[in-house]
Amino acid sequence: MKLSETRLFKNTRVDLSNVNIIEFPSKFTIATEGEQSLKLGIVLEGKVRVKAYSLGGKNFTLNTLRPGQCFGDVLIYGKKDKSYPGSLITKGITKVALIPNDIFEQFLLNDKDLLMNYLALLSEKAYEMNMKSKLLSQDSIRDKILFWLQQERLEQNSNIIELKMSKEELANLLFTQRPSLSRELMKMRDEGLIEFDRHTISIKQK
Repeated sequence: MKLSETRLFKNTRVDLSNVNIIEFPSKFTIATEGEQSLKLGIVLEGKVRVKAYSLGGKNFTLNTLRPGQCFGDVLIYGKKDKSYPGSLITKGITKVALIPNDIFEQFLLNDKDLLMNYLALLSEKAYEMNMKSKLLSQDSIRDKILFWLQQERLEQNSNIIELKMSKEELANLLFTQRPSLSRELMKMRDEGLIEFDRHTISIKQK
């Protein structure tokens, strides 16, 4: 993906010729949890996992960033803290565009369309965080699965939900273990609530 084709820079007039684009190997740590965010990052190829660690030393994935998605964008104007909530670790060979915060701020001041794109993306992230809070407030794994399926059904406008992530990534999204997710999905299938395969989960009509 070209930087100019991302949602952030689409239909803007920003000169991107001097933007630094770096190719990272798989499992490379771009930034560590708690490190200060000094640059805006845009994933162009590959994936970046945002991994955090519990006090007991266990790690879990907060998010998986795909081509076109950004990191550090919500931290640029932070007044209290600009530190990353999790470590940024590549999955597969990954290309990332890195723009120092002060340069990106100049871009925003000089291009209204970029500013509108940026605000739209921030608004979507705020909405996603609100929905994630509602998801995590569900009482059981089944409730979390049903809540997530309902949101995806509305977004995809279908009872056949296309999985845009692996089961491991879905388990991370639901803040549960992969075996626990698999067991609950099989129970729901046995009860006639859903059908699923590697690529889809179908909500059965009652």
